[in-house]
Amino acid sequence: MTSGKPRSSYVVKFVQTEADQDLLGAVEQALEDESYKSFSDLCKQALRRLLFSTDAEPMPMMALLEQQVMTLQMQIMQIEQRSKESQTNTVAELEHKIQQLSDRVTQLEQQPASSPQAPDKTAENAELDPLLSRLAPFLDDF
Repeated sequence: MTSGKPRSSYVVKFVQTEADQDLLGAVEQALEDESYKSFSDLCKQALRRLLFSTDAEPMPMMALLEQQVMTLQMQIMQIEQRSKESQTNTVAELEHKIQQLSDRVTQLEQQPASSPQAPDKTAENAELDPLLSRLAPFLDDF
């Protein structure tokens, strides 16, 4: 009795790239260790592992990628936190400087009001002009 399915043969070619040569070396090593009877058995086992793996156990490459994504997400969160802290510090510094400037403006506004009155211009002019200094008492009497 023969099966209703036709038998198929496939050929695997290894090119001269580094990755293919590494794979070919690993295949030859596995065949030398006699853990598989033939190259065909080795390929079938590899395909079984790849195609019939359970979803509960992710493929190593997928797990590695997920771990890298998690690491990148953590780094993004840290950068965002540092940025937020930096912005908060900058705003606080600006508010402090604004307060200092407001205090200085208030101080300068109050300074002329608290300083003594400027001397009368007539007295100043009298010292400069001797004639005015002599006439000043007459103007006061008048």
